Amino acid sequence: MIIDKQKLQKLLWAEVAAWKADCGEWKLNAEALGEFLGEKTVEEVALELLAENETLRKDADRYRWLREQNWAISEMAVATYPKESIKLGYDCPFGDRLDSAIDAAMGQGEQS
Repeated sequence: MIIDKQKLQKLLWAEVAAWKADCGEWKLNAEALGEFLGEKTVEEVALELLAENETLRKDADRYRWLREQNWAISEMAVATYPKESIKLGYDCPFGDRLDSAIDAAMGQGEQS
């Protein structure tokens, strides 16, 4: 199940605000949240989101580790334009350049 996180967040905040205000809208907000979630409970959705977050965190940690490796001395590294990188020397900062190259490539991929 793909969860529209922005819509879920709005529904949850509306429910919390109505509950805190102890107003009659709480029931309407709870019903809207229930319709949005369908057969799932809030707890199930929260657990799914936590699991997704952990997976994304691991992916991000892997990427951050890889982008910090020095391509000239590490067992594993990434280099864009390797011949040019050799000319620049071993001490040039590479992580920001890698981020920019990936962002540019991803942007081109979305347009096709």
